[in-house]
Amino acid sequence: MKVTFDSNVWRIVSSPGSFPNEPSIAAFRAIHNAICRGSIEARLSETVFTLEAISRSGRREFFASYKPKVEIKEEAGPNGSVHVSFAIGPDINAHPGNTPYLAKHWNDAKAIGFRLMHCTRVATTKNPDVPAESFVPVTNEAAERFGACARDIEAHSCGISTLKQIGLRYAHPNNPWQSGISAAPEAEDSAIAAAVAEWADGDTVAAHYAYSNDYLCTRDTAKSAGGISVFSASSRKWLRQDYGVQILTPEALCALV
Repeated sequence: MKVTFDSNVWRIVSSPGSFPNEPSIAAFRAIHNAICRGSIEARLSETVFTLEAISRSGRREFFASYKPKVEIKEEAGPNGSVHVSFAIGPDINAHPGNTPYLAKHWNDAKAIGFRLMHCTRVATTKNPDVPAESFVPVTNEAAERFGACARDIEAHSCGISTLKQIGLRYAHPNNPWQSGISAAPEAEDSAIAAAVAEWADGDTVAAHYAYSNDYLCTRDTAKSAGGISVFSASSRKWLRQDYGVQILTPEALCALV
């Protein structure tokens, strides 16, 4: 059974001893044990270590200043011609990396078998503290599935759509939405922080679909977000109908193992 764990449950699953006051700790311990014995193949979206690893208070500043790394390469060709190629990718040095808290729980997660899923957006930020061997390899088919699902999530005004809408409000005409993040006033900091979290949720769902996992385990019911959330009741309905995404709570997952 391949299970995607959301950001609000994976730490408790990985380090149940660190959460003595958790009301459902028995369920989390059962899931932990199921991963240890191989009944569950535990997977985690890389957004936990990229988008969500940036502090909420620093998200506006980070995304206002972040720029992909562009490399230009020139090669001499026949008859004196020059071939110029461009490559665009993430600027891995821009990311602050793991906090001690995040690193501790990730070490516990790795110890029981957690692996990460790529989110195949071009040139988005990467975490230098997460090595390549932590990832499940991504196929071309999986990358295509990720893109299709992520675009549909955005078309439903969820996922990255929220952040783009904020950026477009403040961007000059014909400029990309990212430029509007740097122009946004400080009063938008809280909304930008929440929008980055929704972006992470949307890409988690897209990665879950891309890797053909069986269940997505989360406690997020999007009660305060209304319908504009990938985990809202209305979004869950179309995600299950169109993409077969089955979302359940830790307690429900425990009942399966």
